[in-house]
Amino acid sequence: MKKLFYYSLIILSIVSAACSSGEKALQKGDYYSAVIKSVERLRSNPNKSKAQQTLLESYPLAVKWSKREIVSLLNSSDPMKNTKSIGQYQVLNRMYNEINRCPAALRLLSNVQSFRAEEDQAKQLAAPECYRAGMRSLAENTRSAAKRAYSEFAKANQFVSNYKDAIAKMQEAEYLATLKVIIEHIPVSSTKYSYSADFFQDQVTQFITNNIRHKFVRFYTPKQAEMEKLEYPDQVIAMRFEDFIVGETHDTNIERQVISADSVEVGTTKLKDGTSIKVFNKVKAKLHIHKREVISKGLLSLEIEEYDNKRIINNKKLGGEYVWFSEWGHFNGDERALTKEELEICESEPILPPSRQDLFIEFTKPIYTQLTNELRRFYNRY
Repeated sequence: MKKLFYYSLIILSIVSAACSSGEKALQKGDYYSAVIKSVERLRSNPNKSKAQQTLLESYPLAVKWSKREIVSLLNSSDPMKNTKSIGQYQVLNRMYNEINRCPAALRLLSNVQSFRAEEDQAKQLAAPECYRAGMRSLAENTRSAAKRAYSEFAKANQFVSNYKDAIAKMQEAEYLATLKVIIEHIPVSSTKYSYSADFFQDQVTQFITNNIRHKFVRFYTPKQAEMEKLEYPDQVIAMRFEDFIVGETHDTNIERQVISADSVEVGTTKLKDGTSIKVFNKVKAKLHIHKREVISKGLLSLEIEEYDNKRIINNKKLGGEYVWFSEWGHFNGDERALTKEELEICESEPILPPSRQDLFIEFTKPIYTQLTNELRRFYNRY
């Protein structure tokens, strides 16, 4: 019963908060929010008197506020005044749409006005504003300014479809704004491992192109850069294996006496009265284990360099290791002295380690994880 009462209080408090949110917005002078929240409340409860009163008070004030802002903008010398006025027309039209989608709100307000024609007219006047702003930014000839130019040309084309050559200018701005990065080929000191290094490089390149997606960053392989005649990239990603060992083998022989954990049946004996009974005792065995470890490890150097001034802007050393091992053995004595794991080792046969090419790939896996995380982190800021 107490729980039911407690939950009822929670529900009532939530409903009360919903009822008062529109009223609070009105009191704070946020007329638009007051209108939207009141309409939402009337959809769920058309007879809610507080929501009705709030809507009646807030809608005229919201319209008056937006109209005043529009007049102020249009009378100003702001070169983007028509563009900025669109936001206010959109506020007015959203209120119009929301009220028209709520019968209870529509019954209360008979003077709901659409400003769609005014918004469309503002877009016609805003398109040249945005286009001119884009041209000004483009003339600055910097990456950051080109980003702004792209945004302005996109808005011009959004406001008026196919406005002038806005689409062509967007493409021009996008190219200038895009950071062009070449991923250099990873050299290895031994031709024996060139295949594995190429595999690692392909995995890294595939990750970069598929997972580091940014509007204004593009990655090129040297071949792609040559095909597209990219003479002056912005950055170069250089990676090289500074040091690596593949297939370093360590053999260990272990010999020890083992005793069963519990007593086991070892035979029988006769008592004086002739009765035979089982005899239990712990048993022993001599265990011989051969363990072979094959260690492969390496260090990758990552450098990101600015092409024009050769300045290193990122420099990391990334290490990785892979240890393959195998165990086999034999014993002399009672096998019941061995644990399950020891018995499995004794039943195993020596096996060959993976090929050196595969071992190379294995130790690069932790390096790959570190490298891709670092590249994602670095290029997220662009």
